[in-house]
Amino acid sequence: MSKLWLIGRRAALALVATAAVSLSLGGGVPAGSQARAADTGDLAVEIGPDEHVIGDANAPVTIVEYASLTCPHCARFQTEVLPEVKKQLLDTGKARLVFRDFPLDQLALRAAALVRCAQPLQRPAMLSLLFETQQTWATSQDPLGALDQIGRAVGMSSEVVQKCLNDQTLLDAVIAQRLEGEKKYNVNSTPSFVIGGKLYAGEMSVEEIAKLVADATP
Repeated sequence: MSKLWLIGRRAALALVATAAVSLSLGGGVPAGSQARAADTGDLAVEIGPDEHVIGDANAPVTIVEYASLTCPHCARFQTEVLPEVKKQLLDTGKARLVFRDFPLDQLALRAAALVRCAQPLQRPAMLSLLFETQQTWATSQDPLGALDQIGRAVGMSSEVVQKCLNDQTLLDAVIAQRLEGEKKYNVNSTPSFVIGGKLYAGEMSVEEIAKLVADATP
């Protein structure tokens, strides 16, 4: 199993300020299975032009998902719960979902940079592939080599993959998104969801999300 390096808030700030990560040895820090609600005091969700969004732009409710690509709980949500959320809520126009990175370790950070580096049409497929095969690449003896294989599977060359994994501008952008989640919504674990101005930390079922969306619908 590969050794993962946690990114704490101080390390994240250091990466943005000095383009270097202060790291400490450890594993991922997944959220508990029970969702906890906290009022963020901010109903407005600003979406950038390059963000990964599923659903109608005019949907009345926005679900913001904060996830780490090496988080098993996040992978379970993406592979088991999200398809039904998409069917019931996103495809029907009741809500839209915005995926945002909250890397818990350096491997998740580099994987997130790789997704951002891909062509727009490649990104959804790469994101799905990373979550579907997480147990393989995230625990590999050569995780960066495994990420190279995933990049090539969606049409990137090895040369491009290596450049993407080490692109400091992309790495800084991922960390900046994590810091924004911490500052604006008080996110501190993954997966976390912001629905109707409230933060819900931990895994949730499609039924729970559907109820929260209904409650938040004007």
